[in-house]
Amino acid sequence: MSAIDEINELLSKYSFPLAVLKDVNHRLECCKDEGYVKQQLRYLENLVVAGNAKIILER
Repeated sequence: MSAIDEINELLSKYSFPLAVLKDVNHRLECCKDEGYVKQQLRYLENLVVAGNAKIILER
């Protein structure tokens, strides 16, 4: 699975702060290199581990 697909999966499962979403979106608009996308993925994963993202409850 590509890093961008993994990011999309995280975004479908967790609610991140708006500032984080804006920042990551801007960074990915500027650079689409797979290595850089993986760096953004690690950033989002670290936010989940740190408890800075809330799981989206399924209804």
